Amino acid sequence: MQAFKIIIYIVHALVSLGLIVSVTLNMAKHSSLGGAFGSGANGAVFGREKGLNALGKITLWLAVAFMALSFLTSYAMTWA
Repeated sequence: MQAFKIIIYIVHALVSLGLIVSVTLNMAKHSSLGGAFGSGANGAVFGREKGLNALGKITLWLAVAFMALSFLTSYAMTWA
């Protein structure tokens, strides 16, 4: 049981690092000053982007995995 807890902690740490990297790479796409504050002037002028690119899909799945692993990690912390 102890080995399973360690595996959960390691996977959770790796997913969180992957999520940090993917969000940072996604923010590089909107690297203007307005993008830092979430204005997204490109979307207002040229229209909204349709769908997600590959990096957006990776970020989405990493966020879902992070949320699920957060619940699993908190449950695993209650084990003896």
